[in-house]
Amino acid sequence: MTVTFDDLVRRLGDRLARPADRRRFVGSMTTGAAVLATGPLLTGCGDDQPQRRGDEGFKPIDESRPPKGVYGQDQVAVCYTPYEVVATEPRVEALGKTGVAVRKAPHEDAEIVLDSKDAEVFVPVGTHIAKQSGREGRTCDELPPDRPAVNGYVWGYPADDVPSNKSGWIPQRVDGTRYLRENPDYVARPAHDGYVCGPASKDFDCRTVKSQKPCNHDDCGGPPIEGIRCRATPLRRRVRKALSRKTSNFEDYYLRLSYNSTAFGWLEPDDVVDEICRRSAPSYGRCCAEWSFVEVVRSEAMPIGTRGWILETGLARKTRKPLSRTGPPPRKKR
Repeated sequence: MTVTFDDLVRRLGDRLARPADRRRFVGSMTTGAAVLATGPLLTGCGDDQPQRRGDEGFKPIDESRPPKGVYGQDQVAVCYTPYEVVATEPRVEALGKTGVAVRKAPHEDAEIVLDSKDAEVFVPVGTHIAKQSGREGRTCDELPPDRPAVNGYVWGYPADDVPSNKSGWIPQRVDGTRYLRENPDYVARPAHDGYVCGPASKDFDCRTVKSQKPCNHDDCGGPPIEGIRCRATPLRRRVRKALSRKTSNFEDYYLRLSYNSTAFGWLEPDDVVDEICRRSAPSYGRCCAEWSFVEVVRSEAMPIGTRGWILETGLARKTRKPLSRTGPPPRKKR
């Protein structure tokens, strides 16, 4: 396998933590010097290299003019705000539980998300969720904007007082009932100085930008927009059928703000998307995987026209096997 200098720079950039300011880092990437100076040279992904089936019309683009909605990881700086669950949904009460469910889509008929043990995810009254913000602030030192609710539902994940961290849609105020109340005094795990840090502990807490350091957020670092291949005409594709309800909760079905970045929605089996671009980048348990930048054409989980990144293995092919497991590594025991 021939590995070009640009390939080495991209792989190093994806594997290494880079806390430098994102704007300065983008400039340093033009020469590769900043990356090559940070550690030993990596020679490739070996057996983890994705198996491509031809270029299918995807070609390198002018990275100074990416398609609308394409963001590098350096342009994703999501934070979370803790909310307490203060009421029980009627459908949750009918199941003999209290609180709210975490769902695949922002409506009460949507499928409830499963955790890594195949159990439906509920957040009981008196416990907490962490509500996701918008994509990024105007600068690295500013908090990102609020992310508006959809049909009264917000995107977030159960906080540390709930034994699951699977993200999904959670009712905030629906049909006149308020289910969530902001709790500025919530204290999460001591490992993160009490902050909510995202389901993979790589985002940060909206209560203060100072939470970026204990939350392992890299101060707007991460790979910039590069190494992307796009099509002049998008490729119409269908989201892969799932072998079971469990597999429909695999990482392949998350829609993300950037490749190997923060999830902001679910796609479901048989949804239809237009595949616009691809990019090789890491994923859970693998050095390199193919990521697809898509626009939603038909879905009950996401609004039509939504754009984001999904693992290419989440899109249908014959004899397709899933790449992922059920989500990020489990939390350490407290």
